[in-house]
Amino acid sequence: MDRLLTLQEAADGLKVHYMTAYRWVRKGELPAFKTGGRLRVRVNDLADFMAQRRVDVATPSWDPRRTDWPLHVDRLVALLLTGRGVDAGSMVRKVVADGAAAGDVYLHLIAPALHHVGEAWANGEATIADEHRATEIAAAIMARLGDHFRRRGPSRGTAITMTPPGDQHALGSAMAADFLRAASYDVHHLGANVPLDDLRVFLQVVPTDVVCVSITNPGLDPGVYPELVSAAGEGDGAMVVVGGQGADAAAAGAAGAVYLERLQDLTQRLDQLGHAV
Repeated sequence: MDRLLTLQEAADGLKVHYMTAYRWVRKGELPAFKTGGRLRVRVNDLADFMAQRRVDVATPSWDPRRTDWPLHVDRLVALLLTGRGVDAGSMVRKVVADGAAAGDVYLHLIAPALHHVGEAWANGEATIADEHRATEIAAAIMARLGDHFRRRGPSRGTAITMTPPGDQHALGSAMAADFLRAASYDVHHLGANVPLDDLRVFLQVVPTDVVCVSITNPGLDPGVYPELVSAAGEGDGAMVVVGGQGADAAAAGAAGAVYLERLQDLTQRLDQLGHAV
């Protein structure tokens, strides 16, 4: 017989507040029933619910309009620029506890906040040290959200995430890595500023299906795109997907790479192209 949990035990397992779990029950998203005057949740129903929410972070279906994202972005920017890492982490955890999927937190909170931080530096309103500190705080927050993107089920393929030579902004590729893990890919996150010769060597050793390249800096030499495709072709013929605010769609397409405008479309696009095993 399937073991029964109290709603508080289910909430603890989901790492959310009791009232968040209760709202999910009221909306019919988390199956529960009353016995002895208390709400109970079957262990198998809880496992199914948790698995579904992990899938949702890869292709977020949670309605982002339920959260006042602009308000949270403004608050997070202020905390990042003043170096209040503990408060920033607490704020993000509360947003997740209130029902936001981790993928939506990446897309609608952390990414826009970092964009505003970059604008503050470009406008002379923040120093490069401020920007670097903000980036490190954001990286720490993302690391704590990692469990939400844990792979479940059989592998769908192997992916590499990285940024090209000269691009030091690794968080975009780290977000891509988490989305791919949530979609059951085995991911090798190589980080920022990866030399193409080193990528070639890596691909000769590690069979790879797709190389995902995040490009933040505008004005990347267009010659890098065919070099990326060439490097990927020297292994098992991995497909190259590029994205990010600095990516050039025309240059990517001319080189034979796939240009992706939105991170949330990554795994669906890979499925369409047949690069899931």
